[in-house]
Amino acid sequence: MSVLAISIGSNLVLGIVLFGLLYRRRGTDQARLADTGDALRHYRSLDPAARGRAILASDGRAAFVELDGGDLGLVERRGRRWAARALETNELTGVDASGDGTITLRFADFGWPRARVRIEDPVLRRRWLDRLGALCAGGGASAGAEVHDA
Repeated sequence: MSVLAISIGSNLVLGIVLFGLLYRRRGTDQARLADTGDALRHYRSLDPAARGRAILASDGRAAFVELDGGDLGLVERRGRRWAARALETNELTGVDASGDGTITLRFADFGWPRARVRIEDPVLRRRWLDRLGALCAGGGASAGAEVHDA
């Protein structure tokens, strides 16, 4: 019985120590996009030939990308990495805008279910809501596709 108690106790101590080290290493992610060039550089990791302009989120954690050919893209902080994604018809199941200026994109992709981009300028936000809404409604988007502006 004492061998079992020692084994359980040592596993508990080891677990607490490992949890503490993991928590300490986690830290707060302060990474932000520096400018539109930074956003385009991250988007080019997806499409090296991409040309266009980026619209930075107010908090610097995401950006919409307008490509020269008229296509749209997204750069967003996902965990510890920057991820880029082309925004195409049939990928969005809904677009919402909250009162604080955050646009929430709902994707049909379970691996990337939502994205949030905060744009404080109401005119720019409305323009992006309209463009993203066209991706929801066009080309056979799911029946539940919606665009809401709070």
